[in-house]
Parts: sequence; C-alpha cells; structure tokens
Amino acid sequence: MEKTFLKNIRGFFSAVGECLTLSWRTSRLYTVFRLLCNLIAPLLTLATAVLGKYILDLLSGSAHPDNSRIYLLVCVGGLLAVNITRSLLQKAQLYMQTMHNDLINGELAFYMMDKAGHADIEYFDNAAYYDKLSACTRDAPVIAHLLWNALFAISAVFSLTISFCALSQLNIIYGVFMICAAVPSSIVAAKYTRAIFSLSLEQINGERQKGYLQNLLLDRSFAQDLRLFGVCGPIKEKYRRLWDRMFCKRRAVNRKRSILTGVLECLPELVLVGTGLDIALHVLDGAATVGDYSLYTGLLSQLWNSVYTLSDAAMQIYDNQLKIKNIQSLDTYENHIKDSGQKSLDAVETIAFDHVSFAYPGTGKQVLQDVSFQVGKHERVALVGLNGSGKSTLIKLLLRLYDVNKGAVRINGTDIREYRLQDLRRSFSVYFQDDPSYRFNLRENITIADMEREDGDTAVIRAIRDSGAGEILDRAPAGLDTFLTRLFDNQGMELSGGQYQKLALARTFYRRHSALILDEPSSNLDPRAEHNLFLCLDRFSQGKTVLFTSHRLTNVSLANRVVVLENGRILEDGTQEELLAHGGRYAELFRYQQERFQVGGEKT
Repeated sequence: MEKTFLKNIRGFFSAVGECLTLSWRTSRLYTVFRLLCNLIAPLLTLATAVLGKYILDLLSGSAHPDNSRIYLLVCVGGLLAVNITRSLLQKAQLYMQTMHNDLINGELAFYMMDKAGHADIEYFDNAAYYDKLSACTRDAPVIAHLLWNALFAISAVFSLTISFCALSQLNIIYGVFMICAAVPSSIVAAKYTRAIFSLSLEQINGERQKGYLQNLLLDRSFAQDLRLFGVCGPIKEKYRRLWDRMFCKRRAVNRKRSILTGVLECLPELVLVGTGLDIALHVLDGAATVGDYSLYTGLLSQLWNSVYTLSDAAMQIYDNQLKIKNIQSLDTYENHIKDSGQKSLDAVETIAFDHVSFAYPGTGKQVLQDVSFQVGKHERVALVGLNGSGKSTLIKLLLRLYDVNKGAVRINGTDIREYRLQDLRRSFSVYFQDDPSYRFNLRENITIADMEREDGDTAVIRAIRDSGAGEILDRAPAGLDTFLTRLFDNQGMELSGGQYQKLALARTFYRRHSALILDEPSSNLDPRAEHNLFLCLDRFSQGKTVLFTSHRLTNVSLANRVVVLENGRILEDGTQEELLAHGGRYAELFRYQQERFQVGGEKT
C-alpha cells in the first residue's frame, strides 16, 4: 500500500515536471508570466479582503481614524487599484494562455506525427497499435490543460498557505477543520478518476468503430454504394447500438462518482457555516468587528476554494498523468527495421533473393518459403502468380518495409541491411497497386514522390503526359494548382479510380531512380490506356533494372524473364516462350486468360 502511494506521488510530480519542461521548451516568456500571474492572484484576493475589512470597520463605527474621509478614500482607491490590476492581469493571462496552448498543441501534434511517420509498417497491421495511437492522438491536446492545472495547483497551494496563516491569527482550528473536511471527497475523486480513464482505454476500439461508421455516411466515396444498397439506416442503427453500450458504462461510473463526491463536498459547507457562526458570535460579544467577520469568512471561503481548486487540479493532473504515461508508452513500440547500415548506394544494378523466407509479424504463416532468384543488370523481370502467392511481399522486402526472417536480399551483391535506409529506398521508383490518392493539388500529387527535384513544372507535366494522364491536366480549371478534391475547393476535380492510377504512375515516372518496381501497373486501366501505358513503360524502362507484377499475362511481353510464384515458392523461372513451351503452371494460367477472350472458338 505504501509503495503504491509513493509510486503515485512520484508519478504525480513527474507529470508536473514533464508539463513544466514542455511549457518551458515551447515558450519561456509565457511560462514565467503565467506562473507569476498564478502567484499574484491570491495576493490580490487577500488585499481585496483586507481593504474590505477596513472599509466595513470604518462604516460600522468600529474604527475611528483621525481623518476618516481620507482613510476611506485611500481604502477605496486601493480597492480600485487592486481590481484594475486583477482585470488587466486576467486579460493578459487569457491572451498568453491561448497562445501558449496553441504552441503546446502544435508541439504535441508534431510529436504524434513523428511517432506515426517513423513507425514500422508492421505496426499498422496491428489493431492494438491502432488503438494505442488513437488514444494518444485523442489525449495529446489535454497536455496543455495539464499544464494549466499544474499552474492552478501552484496558485492554490500559495493561496491556501496565505489563507491558513491569516486565519490562524484568529483561530487555527478553523483552517484545520476546513482542510480535513475536504480530504474525503478528494480521495473518492482520485479513485473514480482512474476508473474513468481505464474505461476510456477499454472503449477506444469502440470509439474507432464509431468514427468509422460515422465517416461512412460523411465520406463522398461511399455515397453511391450506400444509397444503392439502402443501408444508411442499418449503419446508423449499428452506430446507435455501439453508442448505447458505451454510454451506459460511462453513465454508471459517472453517476457513482457524482453521488459520492456530491455528498462528501457538503462537509466543507458545514464547516464554513459553523465557523462563520462562531465568528458572528465573537462580533456580538464585542471580541471582533464587523470587518473581522467579513475578512475571516472571506478567508474561509478562499481557503475552501483553494482546497477545492487544489484537489480538482490534483485530480486532473493525476488523470492526465495517466494519459502522459499512455503517450510515453508509444516509445515501447521499438522499430525492428534498424537504419544501421553504413554503405551508400548510388545505383541498383543487380538484385538477388537468397533463400528468403518470411512470415508477417503476429501471423506465423509463411508467406515466402526459401525463395531464391536474381535480377541481372538492366533486366526486366515479371513476377507472376495468383493472389497471395507472395509477389507484393517480395517488393516490400526489397524496400525494407519488412526484414526477412531467413536468408537475405542483396543489391549489387551486398545485403540490403548494410546500406543506409534512405539510400536504398531513394534508388527505387515504385508503383503500388493500392497507391492512395492525395487530396492535394495536381502538382503536389506528383512532386510528393521526389520533393528534392528542382526542375520545376516541366518535369511534372512530362510525367503526367507520359503516364497517360494528360487529359486530366487539359481539363484542370487551375492547371497544376487544381485540387483533386472538392473537400477544400469547389473548383476541385473528382477523378475515377483509373485516373488516380494514372497519376500514381506519373509519380513513379517523376521520381528519379535507377531501378523501377511496378505492382500491377494496369489493373484499373481500359484496354487503350493499358496499351499506351505499356508502350510508354517499354520506352521508359530501357537501360534500367525493372521488377513488376501482373495478373494479366498478356502484359508480360514487357519482361524478358518471368518468375512464377505459388504459395510462397518459385515454381518456374524463364522467358515467356520457354515457359509456354514447357507447358507448366505459367502455360496453364496463360491458357485460362486466353480462353476469356474467345467466343464460339474464335478469338474476339
């Protein structure tokens, strides 16, 4: 029990320290000013109470200075100065708090983007990691509030100390009773703060599901299907069931917390009434003045507010301390792809897969089993096979999006793990069959593939036209500045899947490289666009090492060698003519596709 208590105390102060460090790093000026404001505020409150006491004593006849009018004017003038100072400080503090919070939230956003942007690809196949990332993204903005609560806590401690010391001049028992009365509600609040946070972590997967269901009805890309299927109602109902289940759990916890803390917070009110009555009796007995009643009941209220503020701030810090730990736990996800290579890579000449075996993390299923083949200098090799045969996995291993479990991938005879990761990936231009569409303008959709090129729009336009996407540029209302979405600009363009694929190919052409990888480059293209594309690819890939995958075996004419994969193993390897003559698996797949284009025994 004692160890847990000490651990919580250390965690509490650690959280405060983390926040103050973050605050200091983002702005020293704002940190110092906000801290001073929170220390000055209790002094101004005390000054107001003291000046009010003197004014009441003067008006009630309890005080008889030599010149009561001047005395009154000085007190009123002091009260005015205090109130003006408080008002000006509040305005300045509000401004600095707003600006400072923006800086802190920006810093945290950059931190989250950095963590997600440098995480291994394997973590994005992990639902637990997505839950963690979603929770951290949700919790990151509260760090700014934690800093505010830390400053509130400092101010409350200072105010509590001042109020307690001032009350002790009359009766120390008042302050002791008030502090003791506030302890039970603080303990209960701490207990339920942890319970509510634990529940929020438990429900993060449900929150992600709710967000997805809501996005289905808000996202334009699903609008046609949902109306065709008539499923808007069922989707809303599924959302409602999720919402109801999660809401009921949250309501039960919050109801218990509200009832218990509501009852326990009556204790300080009872102390406030009792001590106020005791002071009033002192006034009636002539042992205190009316001004004393005003001062000390005001100090009691200030003490109670300080205890309440400190308790509330401490609970918020405790709550946010758990969120800070959750965000810091992202560091426990260690990347397995280590950028430890020291060798530079200027150009890819040969590629070799040397007895490679691989299973995706967490699955245990061997996707590749003892795969070995080589791609010679300026050779164009097609990887052919059914879905799940391991074609795309070979590409991911070549780019070190994953590392092999056994064997090695070599470029120019050297294990790719010995190259600097940036050099390795920079040597390739890659088209993935599931390339995303970017909601940027047309220029940015292309230049994102190679941000360091400095040859202007000429290269962008050439890449667009080489990919067969010239018609997109021709009808773009703002040329290269046209957004490829109407989400941000009413003059933007919405493209078809095939058009987005052409732009993905344009990115591939735009990127400077020494080796080219194409993963199903024509899967969404019409026959004419496909024909033009392969004419372009044939010209574009001359003198380069090329590796590509394709389901359409008629496209394999681009390759001067074919590797056939099935169930993670190589079945055949040779030229298209050799494989057709051999009559094996490739010839069988080729015949299946050929029969699709025959009607009544005649080729169409």
